[in-house]
Amino acid sequence: MKRLIVSALALLLIGSLSACQSKEQTSEQDMEENNGTVSESVQEDTTGENVLIAYFTLGKNADYPENVDATTSASLVEEDGEIYGTTEYIGQMIQNLLGGDMHLIETAEPYSDDFDSVVDQNHDEMDEGTLPELKDSDLDLSQYDTVFIGYPIWATNAPQAVYSFLEEYDLSGKTVIPFCTHDGYGAGSSYSDIASQLPNAEVLDGLAVEAEDAPEAEDTVAQWLSEIGMEASTDSEIGKQNETPIRITIGDEMLEGVIYDTALAAEFREKFPLTVSMGGFGGREYYGGLDFTPENVGEGQLSFENGDITYCGRNNTMAIFYAQTDNPDLTMEVIPVGRVTSDLSVFEELPGNVDITFELAE
Repeated sequence: MKRLIVSALALLLIGSLSACQSKEQTSEQDMEENNGTVSESVQEDTTGENVLIAYFTLGKNADYPENVDATTSASLVEEDGEIYGTTEYIGQMIQNLLGGDMHLIETAEPYSDDFDSVVDQNHDEMDEGTLPELKDSDLDLSQYDTVFIGYPIWATNAPQAVYSFLEEYDLSGKTVIPFCTHDGYGAGSSYSDIASQLPNAEVLDGLAVEAEDAPEAEDTVAQWLSEIGMEASTDSEIGKQNETPIRITIGDEMLEGVIYDTALAAEFREKFPLTVSMGGFGGREYYGGLDFTPENVGEGQLSFENGDITYCGRNNTMAIFYAQTDNPDLTMEVIPVGRVTSDLSVFEELPGNVDITFELAE
């Protein structure tokens, strides 16, 4: 996976803007498309269904030509040919880890594609207390309990468009969590200014990510979410709610199963049909080594449910767990990528070594 972070504008104006066995003072130079600390929280039941990730990014609010040269525009992340603002990129990490819906904060009138003009406009908006009008949206905040607010740091604060959003939508009674990207100077006064505008919401401390670190910030984001009490998993539990039927063939036996809609599981799906030579272990699993190494590997778990199809990064193996035993805890983390939905008793009758083929169901 190709990842490229480009920062070209920030310095223009300083002061401007398996045997997986048993057991955050910012300056205006930050006005480049940066789109970042940690808090106590009491968020206990976050399933992703009631989470909104609202974000502002200059890349989606300016009249850039379609063939804009990333090296002459705001800080961007390029991944697989797609270009994202760093705020958007961090927002997507939050979504991947936690679930929820993304919402672009978009001004009715786009900003100029000339950086100096944007700097001047931002100064004028801040000096005059102007809140730019936002584009019409059908966003219904009533369905969300938790709202992440993401933005780049412009002149030691969030862009005025973010305050337009806070003015337009009622966030009373909600948990609001800011996050920002910057060019090495942090979140400025944005956290306290956002909190002062939302006296009837619980505003948690946020996360500040330096723009150049955005492509590799997933572990940082995951740790932050955990520290503020949000349930997060590197290979999101939300992805498990979306499943694709698969067929599992073991000799003459044909079983049904599903593969999850997660980044890791997608790597396995791309290899289908996938045949893995597996051996029985511990009366609970069949596992075998892979001839490829997945990239989207994050934090796993030291437990399993019967029927789990898992990946273990420690030894690059795939496994099917079919029976809880007297020692169900694992010593190496596994990440579920799917599950067998058929009767699991067939595994009790299999020989010690078998070839198991995974493919999409027709």
